[in-house]
Order: sequence, then structure tokens, then C-alpha cells
Amino acid sequence: MNFLRELKYTAISMISTVQGMFWTVAYPILLSSLFFVIFSAISTRGLSTAINTGVTKTNPHRVILNFIPIVHVISMEQDAADAALREGSIQVFIADDLSIRIYKDGTAQTIVKNIVEQIKQTDALGIPITPSVYRKRFIDSKDEQNNSMMILFYSLLAMVSIYSMFGAISIPERMQANISKLAVRMSAAPIKRFRLYLSGVLFFVCFNLASNLLYIGYVMLVLKLNLITDFAVTVPLLIYANLFGTAFGLCIGSIPKLTENTKVMIGVFSSLFLSFLSGMMSVSVKTALDASVPILSKINPIALFTDTLYNINILHEYDSASLFFIVYSGFIALFLSIAFFNAREVQYDSL
Repeated sequence: MNFLRELKYTAISMISTVQGMFWTVAYPILLSSLFFVIFSAISTRGLSTAINTGVTKTNPHRVILNFIPIVHVISMEQDAADAALREGSIQVFIADDLSIRIYKDGTAQTIVKNIVEQIKQTDALGIPITPSVYRKRFIDSKDEQNNSMMILFYSLLAMVSIYSMFGAISIPERMQANISKLAVRMSAAPIKRFRLYLSGVLFFVCFNLASNLLYIGYVMLVLKLNLITDFAVTVPLLIYANLFGTAFGLCIGSIPKLTENTKVMIGVFSSLFLSFLSGMMSVSVKTALDASVPILSKINPIALFTDTLYNINILHEYDSASLFFIVYSGFIALFLSIAFFNAREVQYDSL
């Protein structure tokens, strides 16, 4: 009953904290929404339909243009081209002499310009232009299991999976007598400190894990992205990552000469920096680091978790899971050892 009571008080203190609720619950949902909006806008810049191109009936290259799949030829008189360009009914007009008119720049206009330049060069070389040349496919399309955008969402999940550290930072604040007056009173009280530590660790791991699952549910059900394909393996990895975050929070929280706000800032900036290296802000950063310093992705816990999530849920490869548990176990042991020595190294003449 005492253990459940401690668990209850820990839950109340966490839920009543605006800072803790924001970082663990609201922040990942807000950031994932921002990622989705940005990358949805980028993806819609591509061409999904043929380019409406105005051509006169007397244009000598009209037959060739009709055989190019990306060009949708629309017959019109040259005098009507300017009005059609302004209205947007056509994007480019090709005159009989292969000069082009446009109303605004864009990808479609650049593509048509390159096609016209190719026709001009072929004419200049005296090579007969045949429709088959422009219909030929030089690149075969194949399905690839690759999605660079998903790396951002996996990196964000890896980052927020260690956010149990924010709650764990407060545990030494209540238990370590050389940090706060409340901890002085708790140390003098006839209670078992191990039980308090255990109740705090258990709650923050479970609470942050629930927040991680909420984030996954939001991405999959609301944003309609297939983030997780193997829950049976991903959930144990998330639990272990939350244990890592709790151990990291205990380590930071046990440092006696820092204020609580400073400890929180250390947790924020360290997680953001490691996430930046794992490719959350730009996939090119991760690619460059993997090429130049490959060992960094093996010891950076967030980068390692990002790779593991991607391999399991996109590539369906499970070899990196063993490395994940080895590296995380080493960090957990290190952080808990530091927290233990910080809590035990000071002897008090009087409380």
C-alpha cells in the first residue's frame, strides 16, 4: 500500500506540472504535425499530371510533341496564347519557330524548355526526329523500400522515448539531502528510499511510454503514415529506451551544484543535439556523418534507435536490435552508477 501511495503522489506531481506535460505529451504531437505539413507541401510540388502546352495547328513539330507523354498538347491560335497563359489553362506556349512563351517560372516550364532545346539540337545535327525516341524509357521504375521522410518521424520517436528523463530529474531533488530542503526532511524520515526511487522510475517509464504510444497512434491514425509495422519488437525497444531516459534523468538530477532548471536545460539540449546528429532536422546531416564518422551513429543512442526503428519497420531487418540493447545497457549502467555515487558520496554531520 505504501508503494502504491508513493506511486500516486509521483503521478500527481507529474501531471500537475505544465513543463512535464508539454515535453512528454504535447511536444511530439506538435512537432510531428509540423513535419507532416512541411513535407506534404514539398511533395506536392512535383508533377502528377501532364503539362498543358499550347501549340498552333501549323506547328511543324506538333506530331512529335503529341508523342511525348509529359506534354499535353492544346491547339490554339498564337494570338490567344497570352490570355491562356494568364488564366492558367496552359503553362507553356510553343510557337512555330520553337520559341516558348510563359507567364511564370516553374518546374513544368523548365521541363518543356528542355524538351524544345532537345528538338532544336536534333534538328541542327540533321538527325531525323522519330516519335519512338521521345517515348523510349531509359529508366526502369522499381519499388524500393526507402523513405527518407520517415527518418524524421523515427528520429522524433527516438528523441521523445528518452523524455522520461524530465520526470526522473525530480527524483533526486526529493531524495538527495545535499540538493534540497525537502530531500533533507525525506532523509530524516523513517522511509525506505529505494521504494521511492523505484516508484518514481516505474511511473515515469510507464507515463512516457504511454505518451510514446499516443504519438505513434497520432501519426498512424491522424497523419495516416505507416510508422510502425512490427509492434511486437518495437514496444520492447521503446520500454528499454524509456529506461535509458530515466537513468539519464537520475544521473543529471543527482548533480548537487546545479539548479533544477539548469538540469532540465541540459536534458533538453542534449536530446536535441543528439537528435540533430541522428537526422531529425535534416537527413543530409545523418548521411554525411555516417559517411565521415560511422562510429558516431553506433554510440549516439538516438541515432542508433532511429536506425533500429527504420530497419525493423521499413526494411524488416532485425540485426541492429542486438547492438541497440548492448549500447543502451552500457549507458544505463553508467548513468545509474553515477547517480548512485552522487547520492552516497556525501556524509552529513547534521541534517
